[in-house]
Amino acid sequence: MSRKYFGVILTGFTFTVFLVFSLYEGSNLIDDPFEWPRSTPFTHLLVSNPVFPQDIVWLDFFVYAIKFYAVYPIMTLISAALLLGLTIQKMNKSKQVYSNIFGIFLGVIMLYTSLAFFSAQSLGSAVFRYTLLFIGLMLVLSASYSIFRYKTSKVQP
Repeated sequence: MSRKYFGVILTGFTFTVFLVFSLYEGSNLIDDPFEWPRSTPFTHLLVSNPVFPQDIVWLDFFVYAIKFYAVYPIMTLISAALLLGLTIQKMNKSKQVYSNIFGIFLGVIMLYTSLAFFSAQSLGSAVFRYTLLFIGLMLVLSASYSIFRYKTSKVQP
């Protein structure tokens, strides 16, 4: 493997490790059945009233970890954003404008997600929301600046 993809591989590995740690910390949800009505939105989409721990969807472990153990979910989010940024940078070599438009689209999705879906019920969810908001804003601004710089470098004086 060349050195060209070392950053992408390393970031993908750190993303996977932080995701596994987040899911492990979120598995404490199994021991807290009183939190099931508030911390299992994905389970309630599939099962109307979860009774057994086997009914809980693994995405709800991540939601629980965001609310109560926010360090690893935030590190997962940061490594995912870095992985997206490196992927967009690798795509940027051939089709610069299209990859930057894709970056703006992903940034807008992050901004919308942070504003629409995350309520500040706990400190962890508030920090996760503001981290998601900051990363989405940085992604939109950097991709917009790159498009602006690309368009102005093509203009002949």
